[in-house]
Amino acid sequence: MEVVKTLKPGSNGTKRLVDIYGESLVTVRYRLDREKQLSYTTVELIIETKAAPTPGLNLTAQRLYQNRQLVPLRIHYAEEDLRLLLMRAGGKWDMENKVWRIRYGDAIKLGLKDRIIEK
Repeated sequence: MEVVKTLKPGSNGTKRLVDIYGESLVTVRYRLDREKQLSYTTVELIIETKAAPTPGLNLTAQRLYQNRQLVPLRIHYAEEDLRLLLMRAGGKWDMENKVWRIRYGDAIKLGLKDRIIEK
């Protein structure tokens, strides 16, 4: 299958597709399959927009850094099993703030994300 034409939105041959896909449309391609005697119209779309990663720091490094950060957890005194679990995972009691502190990655692994106290 070969690409016969590649068009930008707004060009002749793309107006109907611009009406359908709007701002999400990036490119329209016309392809030809000579063997089967078929022509195809394909579109390239933007399906997600999000902030670009921080320059100079890759996503893996960001995740590793985040996973090592200590986060405060709210665990009630009566939850003895949970406190023992935290101690085994390396959690420490912060007397001054009356919270448990553990690495973010460990909190996630233990299923305690909902117990993290947001600042």
